[in-house]
Amino acid sequence: MREDQRMARFTPPTPRSRRLGRELRRLREARSLTQGDAAKLLRCSQQRIARIESGDIKPRPRDVLEILVAYDVPHDEEQGLALRAMAEQLREPGWWQRLNTLPARYVTFIAYEAEATDLRQFQPTLIPGLMQTRAYAQEVIRIGRETDQEEITQRVEARLKRQEVLTARKPPLRLQAIITEQALMLEVGDADVRHEQLAHIIKVAALPNVTVQVLTLAAGAHLAVHGGFEVLTFADGDPPLGYIETLAGELFLESPEEIRRLTGVHEHLLSLALSPRESIRFIQEKKDGIG
Repeated sequence: MREDQRMARFTPPTPRSRRLGRELRRLREARSLTQGDAAKLLRCSQQRIARIESGDIKPRPRDVLEILVAYDVPHDEEQGLALRAMAEQLREPGWWQRLNTLPARYVTFIAYEAEATDLRQFQPTLIPGLMQTRAYAQEVIRIGRETDQEEITQRVEARLKRQEVLTARKPPLRLQAIITEQALMLEVGDADVRHEQLAHIIKVAALPNVTVQVLTLAAGAHLAVHGGFEVLTFADGDPPLGYIETLAGELFLESPEEIRRLTGVHEHLLSLALSPRESIRFIQEKKDGIG
């Protein structure tokens, strides 16, 4: 197996690449081979085997063929053909791979979001990215760390492109979002920007795969006063993923304990929030009150 020494474009792991890696790991373990044994058979480094099995490296179909031959697995029968087809699908570039100004971890999140089936979300200060209008997104990104116009434009376009998971993808992402009253009232842009943004939330919330609930100030202190978070779940038994944005950067959480904690906090916030119907009425009142 050839180890490419050229500088490759960053391609983040995805649920599909992790799924292929797990299947290849099962084949190796079924033959009582260590990663070191596999590396010798395939004439590559043990690190490469580890990264393929973790999904960090997306093997080419011919790489998978070499692995199947090395593990004495028929490559022209159902299992082998399915794994080679999976590798072929991984070679199809995602739209996010063309974005050269975005941080690697953000690009990784986009790749996971594109394959998630469900997303639980809590945003304490801003409208969630999947519901932002172009004008609102531009205002938010301008007041962030970005000053280069090309980077601002690319971030805005990426944010709008991400929203297609709610409508254009089949099946669409199921979104359960909790938005705070503070986020609804925060003065981002002028009155027209804010009015348009609240109207857009109401429109998105009408989608059958989207639920929006508002956490009002009257709800008082809660378990997530220190920041927002997201929990993504996937099909085919892929483990869920937690995602937190901090001032120091983005964090991915994968341990069952961390996911249970985030899910529990989300359930706690849902119990404090207005019902979906009450939330839409509340947002409508805030929109009507914008001068």
